[in-house]
Amino acid sequence: MLLQAAETLGIIAFSASGYYIARRNRLDWLGIYIAAFLTALGGGILRDILIDRAPVSLTQTLPIYLVFGITTALLLWHRLHPGDLESKPLFVLVDAVGMVSFAISGALATLETTHFNIAGVTAMAFTTAIGGGILRDILLNRVPYVLHGGFYGIIAVGVGLVIYGLHALSWLNTATIITIFILGVALRMVAYRRKWHLPRPA
Repeated sequence: MLLQAAETLGIIAFSASGYYIARRNRLDWLGIYIAAFLTALGGGILRDILIDRAPVSLTQTLPIYLVFGITTALLLWHRLHPGDLESKPLFVLVDAVGMVSFAISGALATLETTHFNIAGVTAMAFTTAIGGGILRDILLNRVPYVLHGGFYGIIAVGVGLVIYGLHALSWLNTATIITIFILGVALRMVAYRRKWHLPRPA
């Protein structure tokens, strides 16, 4: 139940995030749909391949319908209300929700289906949260955001580590998952507002 909720929320949020990036790069409608699909589903597909299970996005219909529905709704909304969805803080919030949701779902899916150690669970949380965005940015010939986007990737890694630790202590439940989600999104927004970033070479 927790895994399904996190996965669904991540798909919805990253569909909107992919749409926003595609609009900023002035893609046509096909390009917008491709960017949204890659952003929302790419990380989960990579994760499922790595943990040796059939990708959920390619075996269930709900993920595809969600991406198509959200992207279509945003395209239609933009035609009726141009400019309403161009707020950078709104994009960062939506993207943060998707990133944290997918980091949670990546860790939970790995714990449910494999015997991966702490490094494996953390890597799958990171891959699920970041993989789709990397594929999208490569397609758009951009340096992937995770490589220069401040605390973005670190939060995904932290979520994976915390979930693994709570699982090992048998403290993983609905309350702790919701707490991780809230804290993860809040940390991303604080990092954005304060312009926190990892050190770069001089």
